[in-house]
Amino acid sequence: MLLYRCLITLLTPVLLVALFIRVLRKVESVQDFRERLGMWKDLPSGDVIWIHGASNGELRAAQPLIDGLCTQSPDARLLVTCNSISAKNMVRAWGRSQLNVYLAPIDLGWVYGRLLRKLSLRTFILIEADFWPNRMRAIAAARAPIALIGGRISRNSSRTWGRFSKLSMEIFQTFDLICPQDRESAARLSKLGASDSAFGAEISLKSLFQAKHFIADDEARLSVWLAASTHEGEDETLLLAHLEALKSDPTLRMILAPRHPKRGANLAKLAKTLGLSVTQRSLGTEFDSPSQVYIADTLGEMAQWYSLAGTCFVGGSLVAKGGHTPFEPVVYDCAILHGPHLENFAVPYAALTKHEAAMMCTTPEEIACNVISLRNLEASNKMRNAAHVALPQTNTLNVVLTTLFQMSKN
Repeated sequence: MLLYRCLITLLTPVLLVALFIRVLRKVESVQDFRERLGMWKDLPSGDVIWIHGASNGELRAAQPLIDGLCTQSPDARLLVTCNSISAKNMVRAWGRSQLNVYLAPIDLGWVYGRLLRKLSLRTFILIEADFWPNRMRAIAAARAPIALIGGRISRNSSRTWGRFSKLSMEIFQTFDLICPQDRESAARLSKLGASDSAFGAEISLKSLFQAKHFIADDEARLSVWLAASTHEGEDETLLLAHLEALKSDPTLRMILAPRHPKRGANLAKLAKTLGLSVTQRSLGTEFDSPSQVYIADTLGEMAQWYSLAGTCFVGGSLVAKGGHTPFEPVVYDCAILHGPHLENFAVPYAALTKHEAAMMCTTPEEIACNVISLRNLEASNKMRNAAHVALPQTNTLNVVLTTLFQMSKN
């Protein structure tokens, strides 16, 4: 821990320069810079429940939990922190008066110590992951209960933490409650030092996802497929798959939604280089405008793209990113295709495979073949219905909320 604290202290000047450059480039504001140093405006008074989620995905998944906490503890203030501007804006857009939303400070112990002296912290809730040592140590020193909800840790991350056994023991034993995403994560967290008595109900927050957008009719959806949350290294394979599929069905349309929307312009160039006609959401073009490929390069609109497509290829699975959630495409009734890298959601994908509710494909030809086969309504319905059997929306949220409430009262 001492070595880590020395290293982060030495790196702080570099981090500050990098953050200030973002201000100069108008990527972030001066207030954003201040928040990353823990200079938060209007600190909440009274009992505070602090919830941290790294970015949009974690906090969007945690929205039912946050709504439940607001209802369960109407007198408490909820402090939500995150690492990205887009996530902060998303939570603020929920319009809940109980929520104070800030960017999380960089991981300096004295910054967190100063903040915690000003707060009456009832509970700290970490969503899924983001285990920063100084933050965890400072909150533990404040003697507030600490919970990890939907906790997950990949095999690679677990192996990395395992190289620093003393540090990992100090961090992971601070949790008073751990509701893991799955058994594999529970086993890894336990091995890294989490107390056996801390483990509670398993919960995958993304399984609580509810569709919040009109879903197009089957006939329209069968002519559209979605490549969702793609990463660099996947897009050319998927665009080549679309080219191949167009040979069988020239009316087929593809929605390409990159994980990082700033890649949209480059993806449009790539698609045009391959001879595909392209329209781009960030340029204000609506989906109804004719093109073979629609680049969905904006934030906060994935629900719309899921609802328009009958088939979804889940990104992050053709390259070693561990794959993205299958729960959202299931909720939006998409047939699911994916690549071989599924470590982030190994258990739900195993259930989908067992029920023949998802198909792995790695080459443009394999992807194109499956996309075309799922243009058939009977084949598509069979896969989509099997997915709902494989991933039933079991709601353990009330159990988790009750446990959190009891923990904060002890």
